[in-house]
Order: sequence, then C-alpha cells, then structure tokens
Amino acid sequence: MRVFFCGPFRVFLLAAFLPACRGGDAPEATPAPAPPDTARSSAPSAAPPRRPTIRHYLARTAERCEVHSVDRDVVSPATQTPCPQDLQVGERIRVMGKSCLREGSTERTQPVVCPGALLSAAREPPGPDGGAP
Repeated sequence: MRVFFCGPFRVFLLAAFLPACRGGDAPEATPAPAPPDTARSSAPSAAPPRRPTIRHYLARTAERCEVHSVDRDVVSPATQTPCPQDLQVGERIRVMGKSCLREGSTERTQPVVCPGALLSAAREPPGPDGGAP
C-alpha cells in the first residue's frame, strides 16, 4: 500500500483534486450584501438584558432556618423551613443560577447542594406587585 501512494500517483491525485477544490474554471462568487437590520434601526439604543435583581436565601438563625428573598432593598417575609445539617448559625445559602453557594464565614464559603425549599422558593413567580407574571 505504501508504494501505491508515493511517487507519480501522488502527483496525479494532487493534479486531479486541486482544480475541484478551487471550483475549476468557475468565476469567483462575490458575497451578497447583508440585508439591513430592521430591529437595530427601530430601537436606536436598546439596553442589553440584565440579570434579575432578586436573590433567594436560606438563612440559619439561633432558633430556626428561614427562606426569604431580597429584591434590591425589599425583603420578602421569611418562611420557616427545616435546617440543613451542615449549615451553622449565622450562615446562609444563596441560589446562584443553577447552583447554590454557602455564605457567612470565609472559611466555609463554597458551592453546596441546593435545599429543596430554597429551590421551590426560587421557582415561584413574583406576585402581582413584584414584577412580570
């Protein structure tokens, strides 16, 4: 097989396939101009999408654990929930996208498994006075 792909046969293959790669004797095509973007012209300065301002927390106090959310400066009423075993007093768990992060002490700040009560609170749509349905 090695003898088959060396010497004059290799030159023949290159000569045969090189015009096919260039398109042969066909004239080169010029790219068509792009159509004007009507969305940009109708909205002169559209702002980029922003991250949601609401944050969901599960916090542990000396007496209990509670789930609440904070939207800018507005704190929702707290809902009592069972405490995760490894959450210490003064620490809290925050939903960050599709994962959760433990906060409170710098030594223990790390990603953790999201508690079910916190995930269900994060999935609930805001109320009628809290924004979009």
